[in-house]
Amino acid sequence: MTEPHLKAMESVVVELTAQLSQLSAQLKLFTAQGQPPGPKSSPWLPLKEAALLLHFSSARALKNRILHGSFPPDCFRQVPSPSGKRHSYLVNVERYLKRLR
Repeated sequence: MTEPHLKAMESVVVELTAQLSQLSAQLKLFTAQGQPPGPKSSPWLPLKEAALLLHFSSARALKNRILHGSFPPDCFRQVPSPSGKRHSYLVNVERYLKRLR
C-alpha cells in the first residue's frame, strides 16, 4: 500500500477507537442512571433506545442492519406479537460493544 492509503487507514482506526470509547462511556452512564435499586434490569433494549446508544441515524437504520445480516445474531432478539404476524426487536447493546473490542 502507498503511504496516503496507510495514513487514511490509520485515521479511520483512530476515529473508530474514539467512537468505541465514547459508546462505552455512554453505556456506562446510561446503565448507571437507568438502574433502579434492587434486581438488575434486563440488558435487552428496544430498537429506538439501542439505535440512540449505538449512534444509528434511526431505529429503522438499525433494523435494516439486522435484516441484512450485518449485525451479530447473538446481539438481538425477535419478539413476536400476540398475533404472530409482526415482531419487534430487542438489542443487547452491552454484548454488541464487547464484540467490537
